Amino acid sequence: MGYWIFKIADQELYPDIVGKEYVYDNTHSVKVQSGDVFLYLDKRNHDYSFSATGIVARVSQRPPTDTESRRTSKVQTIFTAHLKDVLWFTEPLSISLLKTEGRHNRAVLGIKDVNLLGWSQSMPQINESMYTAILNLADTEKIITLDSIKEKDYTVPDSWSKTKIRKAIAGFSDIVLSRHNSTCAVCGTRLSGMLEAAHISAYATDKKNRANPANGICLCVYCHKALDRKLIAISPEGEILISNMVNDKIALQHFSRIAAEQRKTWLKGIDKIFLELTVQFFHEANQ
Repeated sequence: MGYWIFKIADQELYPDIVGKEYVYDNTHSVKVQSGDVFLYLDKRNHDYSFSATGIVARVSQRPPTDTESRRTSKVQTIFTAHLKDVLWFTEPLSISLLKTEGRHNRAVLGIKDVNLLGWSQSMPQINESMYTAILNLADTEKIITLDSIKEKDYTVPDSWSKTKIRKAIAGFSDIVLSRHNSTCAVCGTRLSGMLEAAHISAYATDKKNRANPANGICLCVYCHKALDRKLIAISPEGEILISNMVNDKIALQHFSRIAAEQRKTWLKGIDKIFLELTVQFFHEANQ
């Protein structure tokens, strides 16, 4: 998985559709792939601010138009990154040297000179730690989606064919795992093959939210089973409630190794109503 900065600027050559498509040519990076993550860096109005994050759904290509090929003889191919799951920050994160806030954010992120980081390139690539640091600083609690969850239908009826159900759930899983960077929200493990997109409100009983990413959380198989058995619950504040039935020292260490403050930053994209349900069901099962 790659992490990229896509820049929004006042230009007419490549007709970007902000939030939908990002257009570039072969003189820039051609390494962008399906499943990669991006951050929008808005350069309009002489400002530099991160305004959104999202995922590259797929990348298509075409020959350049006459106008595009005249930019330079090196232009041979025009690429379009088709975007999905774009999340806009309610408050853009400024990194402008002209603003006090921007200078402060640069200091927190450890940015002394964007040129030294390679950010002066048209499509710079960043590492996962920088991406996570930017998201944390942007305050993920204030992220809003392009489309209101209430306007979507995430129902998966039992009457659907197995193929149709599988497709819907695969889409749900892809979004949840990508959103959480394939990290268990309870214990923090990223062990490949051990992570699952878990339903917070049970798949069996909550048909309306079976495909709702806001009802999904990335968990390892161990923590997933513990959540399903009401041995643990996850509060919207990132705290883990552990049942008195859990008296195994290793299990207790496993569930409590991550601080609540850190875990809270991993809960982005989850509707707190579903997390509150886990707490309610936990208390009912452990009375």
